Amino acid sequence: MGLHSIRESLKAQIVATKELLRSVEDHPLMSKNLRNRLNTLESELKKLPIEINEPKIQILFSGTAVADSVGIKTSFVSKTIQPLQEIIKTQIALQKFGKVGKRGTNKSENKTELYLTSLPTGSFGIELTQLKSNNLFDEIDASNAMKKVIHLLEDISKDDQTFENSIIETPRKSLNNLKSFLETVTKEHSTVKLECGELFVEISKENMESAFHRVSGLEHTDEPEFIKGILRGFLLNSFKFEIIDQEGKTITGVVNSEIDEHTLLEYDKNFLNKECQIHLIKHVTKFKTGNQKTINELLEIKPL
Repeated sequence: MGLHSIRESLKAQIVATKELLRSVEDHPLMSKNLRNRLNTLESELKKLPIEINEPKIQILFSGTAVADSVGIKTSFVSKTIQPLQEIIKTQIALQKFGKVGKRGTNKSENKTELYLTSLPTGSFGIELTQLKSNNLFDEIDASNAMKKVIHLLEDISKDDQTFENSIIETPRKSLNNLKSFLETVTKEHSTVKLECGELFVEISKENMESAFHRVSGLEHTDEPEFIKGILRGFLLNSFKFEIIDQEGKTITGVVNSEIDEHTLLEYDKNFLNKECQIHLIKHVTKFKTGNQKTINELLEIKPL
């Protein structure tokens, strides 16, 4: 049970205890016991932290995939766990390393594997937990990534503008997994309740359907580009770059995931503030609204 659920449970118990106390306030023994109980509950509520970093996420579903609080379709579980886990693992990699690998496993793969640790009821759902973390910082990274994913799902389900703003830096890999997750949930006409620590979000089936249509309506194109310009530098923590083209325009973007830190340091040593040939790919995403976003990806730098 997450911090939000614990807090809500205590609040419900406090309300129920107060109502019961009002009904028996003339009974000295029962009213005394209830007042003690009420004081204990209120004390427990006050002691709860405002937020908590727990590498655990709960997702409750409804709709045709769920049989009340009795069970949930195994096919639905398998189709939702896989993309959701991949989105979270990608987010952890972005937070820790500033990039996501395209070949093989992510650099954080051995630390980010999630486990199915519970099937919470009321409706019915799943609980995913990171169990094999090496230290507190790994748990914090996982918890923050889970909360980030919850906020992402909430944002893309609101409206077109919030959707477009929220996915500006979302990797295409995550967008593909989002589409898969949303498609499965939409087909079963499910609402979704997500909880991680103190964070709780509920998304209606109508908003989940809207989110699916927004993600499905994305169009992606990749345009190679060769630029003669000046390298201004790199941000190694986020794997971002900045260059100036021959017209004096500043161009920023992300570094290709196959370029390691050593190569970037060599580029910095050889080409910083010098004219060079820069190979980019312009990743263009078009939205159903007609708007579009462009992300520049650095592939290589060569001398002129």
